[in-house]
Amino acid sequence: MAPGICWRSRKPTRSSRRTAKNTYWAVFQSALPCPILKVVMIRGDRWTKAQIGSLIDQIQQHRPLPGIDVPGKSRAAINNQRKRLQLAGLLNGSFTGRAVKPWTCPELKKLTDLTGEYGFSASLIAQLELLPGRTKDSVSKMMGRHGLGNPVVKARARQARRLDAIEREEFRQFLLGEGRLLPSIEAARLWGVAQKTVTAHRRRVGIRLSWEEARTSQRFKRQQRRRAEEFVASTRARWNLWREQRRRTWENLKRQLSERPDCPPERVCQCCGEQWYAMREFYHVRVRRRTDGVKISYCRVCRICRAAHRRDRSEAMHLVAAHA
Repeated sequence: MAPGICWRSRKPTRSSRRTAKNTYWAVFQSALPCPILKVVMIRGDRWTKAQIGSLIDQIQQHRPLPGIDVPGKSRAAINNQRKRLQLAGLLNGSFTGRAVKPWTCPELKKLTDLTGEYGFSASLIAQLELLPGRTKDSVSKMMGRHGLGNPVVKARARQARRLDAIEREEFRQFLLGEGRLLPSIEAARLWGVAQKTVTAHRRRVGIRLSWEEARTSQRFKRQQRRRAEEFVASTRARWNLWREQRRRTWENLKRQLSERPDCPPERVCQCCGEQWYAMREFYHVRVRRRTDGVKISYCRVCRICRAAHRRDRSEAMHLVAAHA
């Protein structure tokens, strides 16, 4: 209860006159652990007609924001006044501006889910158009404001090296000189920057390696050999898996055929030594038509061994005559 008010009659008394000490705001502040400071709105000087006229003339000359100079006004003040003049229709189409689309709560909720649960980056969200109407920069800025994203990636971005004006000029001379034919990853490792930084600087300078120059680098050749070895290893692993699956299927089929009364004749593979049945499912069959009839011959090795020999050049010479 505020001081100066009788609790019986609920009517103001003489002591209820509001002073600086018994106002509701003072009572409220006295109940807090620390008083609330008054917020003072600091407002700059108003725009004069001369300043507005100068701003309109510079805008109609199609000057960018950094090139507009109004004495006594900051760049933020100039940008805000330019937007107000554009909305008032005083620029005659000299400045169109950019329509700012505020973020909605559903968009923020979806952005939080995409970055938190799925770990998507701003570039991936913009590329897949998971937030329609939002660019990569817009998503990245909003992620930074709300502390979203991978902490490791953000820490690496904070620790990234940024070249100053002198270092950029030295780096430019390096790319134009001895580092022209150097791969981007090696130049990045040499200067302690990211590979994308080297690529961006080369694009600005206008350095474009030809296809022949790119293929003659040692790093490209090492990558080609590594990729070829990985492809061969993955292909062999895939074929080995296929052979194991085919062998299990054959064993089940062999068990079913052994229980039939009209079981076909058995035939032993001369490569693996497995005993299968003389059927198209197990052996390659060759049919030759002659004048005296039709001759049917079966391969000496099963289909699994035949496929292995055909795909392995080192064992291809051991493949004997395929038909009896």
